Amino acid sequence: MFEWLSNVRELVFGMQDGVLSTAGVLAGLSGAVSDHQQIVLATLASTAAGALSMAAGAYLSTRAEGEVLAAELDRRARDVAERPYVVQEALLEQLAKEGLTREAAYRVVKLLSSAPQALISTAEAKVYGLTRAMLGSAALDGLVMGVAFVVGALVPLVPYIAIARFPANLAVALAMTAIVLFAMGYFQGWLAHRSQLWRSGGRFLAVAVSAAVVGYLIGIAISPLGAAAG
Repeated sequence: MFEWLSNVRELVFGMQDGVLSTAGVLAGLSGAVSDHQQIVLATLASTAAGALSMAAGAYLSTRAEGEVLAAELDRRARDVAERPYVVQEALLEQLAKEGLTREAAYRVVKLLSSAPQALISTAEAKVYGLTRAMLGSAALDGLVMGVAFVVGALVPLVPYIAIARFPANLAVALAMTAIVLFAMGYFQGWLAHRSQLWRSGGRFLAVAVSAAVVGYLIGIAISPLGAAAG
């Protein structure tokens, strides 16, 4: 279950960034460049670079996190092997804090101590707040992030390519961006069991509109620079 939720995180984050960044690039370039083909090519290049960057970032961060976590788990396992009485006492105190009587907690710890691996696993979760399930797959996270970014980028890019006339192409691209981001926010709210799903979707929509407007204004602002360079 934890691994599935981790993949959902990468999927949602990748798509969100792909949709927002691509919509922002399209809006910005549309304000600065009049050639439709140049805008599409530049956005495709931006999408490729963004997907590779996001995939590499997810891979490296998950790998680094996993290495640190694995080292910490190994250290805690050595603690159990070398100083079991310390871990047993810490686990006893934790179980007592969670509502067990001292006598009941003692019986649980004694039973776990008869199976060292069970003691290690329980201590990792109860005392240290760590579990082996937290070790993610760096390759999978990188792949999910990269693919999700590309899928998200296609949301505003495909209608922009299909409609060559400005500003209709930009309007449709931004509309598709808003719809998809609203749906993603709604989906996240559903996963989090929120009661106000429309508010979660509306938050994504507000971010999309803000990013597009700012990107377009920046494009307009820098357009004189492009004309001067030409």
